[in-house]
Amino acid sequence: MRRLVNKLKKLFLFLLIIGVVVLGVFILRKNPEDQLKKIVYPSEYKVMTYNIHHGVGTDGLYSLSRIVRVIREQSPHIVCLNDVDYKTDRTYGDEQARKIAAELGMEFTFARDLELGGGWNGNAILSKYPFEFVENKSFSPRKDSEPRALLHTIIKIYDKQIHFYGTQLSADSVGSGSETKEMLNVILDWGLNQPVIVAGDFNMLSTRKSLREMAYYLFDLGSLMGENSLTFPANDPVRRIDYILINDKIVPKSVYVVNNDNARIASDHLPVIAKFQIK
Repeated sequence: MRRLVNKLKKLFLFLLIIGVVVLGVFILRKNPEDQLKKIVYPSEYKVMTYNIHHGVGTDGLYSLSRIVRVIREQSPHIVCLNDVDYKTDRTYGDEQARKIAAELGMEFTFARDLELGGGWNGNAILSKYPFEFVENKSFSPRKDSEPRALLHTIIKIYDKQIHFYGTQLSADSVGSGSETKEMLNVILDWGLNQPVIVAGDFNMLSTRKSLREMAYYLFDLGSLMGENSLTFPANDPVRRIDYILINDKIVPKSVYVVNNDNARIASDHLPVIAKFQIK
């Protein structure tokens, strides 16, 4: 009797597996493109902006592995990185964007802001999806100030194109004010008829006039967070200077600052994460 019961159980399990396989094949055959799209392309996407302080943490130690750990824990689809070194003496000649992207299995592009210590420092964008277009627009140079630029990419996600911009603006108010205007002009020249995301370390508070002017065209996701939006300094944040802005082709689902033990030590900034859908 026991053998018969075991045989029936095995037969039932076998038939159940066959049924699931047949059902899956039927669904895919009914509309394979849409079904595969749901498997490969999620309904929600996640973007991160993160000033990595060229890999030097709040403890003064250099470690890209800690940066990678912070990013990997959040599993973003697109990442804007600021203060990224390329073959500088201070970071031992590392190609930081390439190393981080390789560890995460993502595509990347790096753009130079300023020459530094035998190499360059700038911004990088990492993506799980292919880049269709990349350009780096330098802001107008000013006397006695570090050069800054806007990294612009077009990222293809299935049948959608996202214009993703990354930047780190100057710390002084005059510089960041003029750079914000130039950045907005570049964005408007490309237009807002497709999904647009702007991310980075703006080095300014949300009350600044230049940032409020951008609010006519782009929505500041950090405004949804209230008291939990502070990003700098990482070990005891008192200011929000890292931003993610979107246009009306993006539907925000949630936004938060990553504030855990790993993030508080890996860099002097805390990363910001936004989940969204594409209209």
